[in-house]
Amino acid sequence: MMLRMSSGKKGFTLLELLLSMTILSMITVLAFGALRLGVRSWEKGEKTVETKQRVRIVLNLLQRQFASMDRTAMEGDTANVFAFRGEDKTLSFLSRVALVPGNLYGTVYAKYEVRKNDDGEGETLAFYEKNRIFLPGAESLEKIREEDFHDLLKGFQDISFSYLKPGEEDGPPEWQDTWDPDADGPVPLAVRLTVEEDETSPPIGMLARIVAETG
Repeated sequence: MMLRMSSGKKGFTLLELLLSMTILSMITVLAFGALRLGVRSWEKGEKTVETKQRVRIVLNLLQRQFASMDRTAMEGDTANVFAFRGEDKTLSFLSRVALVPGNLYGTVYAKYEVRKNDDGEGETLAFYEKNRIFLPGAESLEKIREEDFHDLLKGFQDISFSYLKPGEEDGPPEWQDTWDPDADGPVPLAVRLTVEEDETSPPIGMLARIVAETG
C-alpha cells in the first residue's frame, strides 16, 4: 500500500526567483548610490566650510595690515620706491602691522601677487614681507627671491584687487583696478580684495578702509 503526501504548498519558480533577485539587486544599487551621494555631499560641504573659514582668517589678517598702512613713510623721501602701488593682480605698500611672525617691530614692506596655478587653472595669492630697515633702496627690492614668497590663498578661480578713489569735483568715490601714486595720490580711500572659489560659489570680499594720518 502506497501513501501519498501533499503539503498543498507551491514553491517559487525559477523565473520568480530571478525576478526577485533582480529587484533586490536594483534596490541595493540605488541604496548604495544614494548613500555615496550623501557622503560626497557631506564631504563637499565640510570642505566648503573649511575653505571659507580659511579665507576669512586670511582676509581678516590682510584687512589689519591694509588698514595700518604707514602713510608717513610712503609719502617721505623714498616715496618713489616704497609708494603705494596697485594693480588688479599686484599690490605693494608699507604697513605698521606685520603678518610674518619674525617681523615684530617697525614698518614692514608688503607685496602681494596673484599668480596662475602650475596647472594653468585657478589662481594663488602669494605674499612677501620684510622689515623696512632691511630694504635700503630700490636695488634691494630687485633682489627679492621667488622662495621668499608665501602662498596665502591657493586654488581659487579668481583673485583681484581694486581701489577706491575720491570723486572729482565733490563727486562720489569710484572703484578702479589700478593705483598710480603719481596720478592718483599717495593712497586710496580703501582697498578691496575679491576672491571667487568657483563658478557656483558667490565671491568673498574684504574691504579695508585706509585711515587718514592725524597730526
